[in-house]
Amino acid sequence: MSCSPIPIDVISVQSQLVYGHAGNSAALPPMRALGVRVASIPTTLLSNAPFYETTRGRVLPSDWFADLLLGTHERGLPQRAKMLVSGYFGSAANGAAFADWLDEILPACPQLRYCLDPVIGDTHTGPYVEPGLEAIFAERLLPHAWLVTPNAFELGRLTGMPALAEVDAIAASRALLARGPQWVLAHSVGGNPGELVTLAVGREETWRWTSPLLPVDVAGTGDVLMSLMVSFLLRGEPMQMAISRAIAGTHAALEATLAHGFEEFDVIAAAPAALADGMRFRAERLA
Repeated sequence: MSCSPIPIDVISVQSQLVYGHAGNSAALPPMRALGVRVASIPTTLLSNAPFYETTRGRVLPSDWFADLLLGTHERGLPQRAKMLVSGYFGSAANGAAFADWLDEILPACPQLRYCLDPVIGDTHTGPYVEPGLEAIFAERLLPHAWLVTPNAFELGRLTGMPALAEVDAIAASRALLARGPQWVLAHSVGGNPGELVTLAVGREETWRWTSPLLPVDVAGTGDVLMSLMVSFLLRGEPMQMAISRAIAGTHAALEATLAHGFEEFDVIAAAPAALADGMRFRAERLA
């Protein structure tokens, strides 16, 4: 009796935590709740995010990480998956190993859409990755990406342009499109007092969402946003609807985190809210 390989929808290459939700530890629960089959590849194995008094574990050595990537190739996962997501690499060496693997597998995988979350830093922290990683994002990964999801700070770093305000973020996103991606999803853009703006900028259209700014600061919001959007795209939703659902789910999870007084992101609330109230934040077409 011969056995068939397990179907794979998404390969997710991100950090992994024992406690808390960031990277794959944030992205996998919503995707799996929505029926998405995920193969997860860790770039780090850490006890918790680094804003606690102690953090145990380590960034994976680049030879270990490259070996895991090779193993996915040997099992034929890139040839079967529909989406590939990358997030926090932990080191420039891991970023380079991923870029080498991407160069090798993509020519044989025309069905694979690569979604790049260029994790660099944030406005209130500044950059928190090794400097060489920014060049890898800009020079080696962006040209392969179908979608890139920077926050406003990262958008500015990638383009060398102002990007914190909405009009500047749109201009910077269009500059990124010229370097390869089909879509730029710019989040955490400044809007009116008390609100956040999310922008989806494509080759022929631009969409805008606003959502209330909540008094909660946790890791993993961008990872959940990406995971929900990818999940709904795989379910056949158009881009603007997939993003509307992703914003609704992420916001609901933040509300639950705040309501329960949790120190970590309550990601379990994201998928049900995205399904039940996907039109909570409606898209406005700008162009």
